[in-house]
Amino acid sequence: MTLESEQEKKEREQGLKSPLGGDRGTRAVSDDNETLRQKLSMFYRVFLGSVLFGRKGTILWDSWEMWIMQIFITPPAEMAFFFLLAIAVYHGGPTALQYAQYTVIGNAVQSMSFAAVFAVANITSQDKWQGTLQNLIVTPANRMALFIGRASFQIFMSAIITVAAFIYAHYVFGISFGHADFVGLGITIVLTSVMMISFGLLISSIGLFMRTAMIVANIFLFLTMLVSGVNFPVQDLPLWLQPVSWAIPMTYGVQAARDAISGYSVMSLGPIFLQEFIDGVAVLFVGYLLLKGFERLARRSGRLEEY
Repeated sequence: MTLESEQEKKEREQGLKSPLGGDRGTRAVSDDNETLRQKLSMFYRVFLGSVLFGRKGTILWDSWEMWIMQIFITPPAEMAFFFLLAIAVYHGGPTALQYAQYTVIGNAVQSMSFAAVFAVANITSQDKWQGTLQNLIVTPANRMALFIGRASFQIFMSAIITVAAFIYAHYVFGISFGHADFVGLGITIVLTSVMMISFGLLISSIGLFMRTAMIVANIFLFLTMLVSGVNFPVQDLPLWLQPVSWAIPMTYGVQAARDAISGYSVMSLGPIFLQEFIDGVAVLFVGYLLLKGFERLARRSGRLEEY
């Protein structure tokens, strides 16, 4: 048997090697990598399961009656209201039609809020009503994967609603798409749908503690109409209120949609897309923290069953 070298003895004393041989540091890194792979695999499985079966739990929002209202009734009614209001405000003058069409584009994008915000915000409240929230909370499943997966169907619905709204904008309100960059407009619709889901999840977290999150969702809907550049430019707002506008992904989506319809290329829209993505991820992170915080408060106060 050979004696240990001085180098091996020093490494063993420092905990880098075990006396029986082998590198502890390497094994520790390997174990960490294995744990990370397992966590990512579980995250993916929970997310995929929520995507495939999450719709089954959204009875109120997953029905043909609700789809008809969201696609064929709400968008044109909302756009018509602000279109006529803008014409009345400017007394039918030469700039009246220009401002009216400005509001039409903004409200076409904003119409996705009924799916991206309302339907997603109602997830926890509906679970309370159905009596399934307690079963979800006690599972060891990752909360982020669970709720993002359940909300993902509304990304599709939000995009469909917005596409329908732009069809109304063209054929009913005379919006010209002759110079539009449809690739940029398509990216705008999909990206804004995804990023607005993060706001829906943020509001949904409040539903863990309150009886329902729909009150907050209604307040948020009117807030976006006021400060997101939907009906008038953000620059017209007071300076102290403009940072609130840029904290909402809808603001970037509305601006990108107007620019894409005006003919801006995808490369020109890149900075807006990046800002919207960063903002949406930040909102999602805040929503996750609120979800964990309100979950703890709801457990302590017994409000998980309160509806």
